[in-house]
Amino acid sequence: MSSHIKFDLKQEKKMFLGLDGKNSIILDFPIKLFGLQVGYTYNNRTNLYAGFYTSHRDTGILSNPTGGNTIDSNTILQKLKLTYINFGCEYNFHDTKKWRLSIPFAIGIGGGRTKLYGIDGTISDKSYTVIPVEAGFNAKYKLTWWLWIGAGLGTRLSLASSKFNGSFYTFGLSIKTGEIYRRVKTHIQN
Repeated sequence: MSSHIKFDLKQEKKMFLGLDGKNSIILDFPIKLFGLQVGYTYNNRTNLYAGFYTSHRDTGILSNPTGGNTIDSNTILQKLKLTYINFGCEYNFHDTKKWRLSIPFAIGIGGGRTKLYGIDGTISDKSYTVIPVEAGFNAKYKLTWWLWIGAGLGTRLSLASSKFNGSFYTFGLSIKTGEIYRRVKTHIQN
């Protein structure tokens, strides 16, 4: 695989920009990470990219002695926040007319925050340095020349704070806007 990546990096490249999202589990709480990736695809097989990810409104019940979803004076809520930038490589090891299978790997730096609070106010508010290392597996299926559907699984280990370790999964659509642009441009010019 490393020899293929070295070969690809000497070949033709195309820039890409994409939105990305990850559903993750951190400290037994589900969170959603929203992201943006920008980078280059080399030889239609290897992607090198930089990404920015952040979570949004991730609050859950940490402790509720009365049970259920009723919040009273004994309920402790937990809010998690994770924001980081990363640099990664995704290698497409299987690419056919319909299927594309890949292995992404990334390392980054950022910050995490845990906040515990109840009805009476904040109990604890801590910030952490996070150095996430992520690895996974992605599968995409081509529906048409411009639309793909895909899913992936992975894990994130933080070298600086294990509180933000967790598994993640992704699913969604990929719209090949670059290919749409090229075809429209060619059609207009002809």
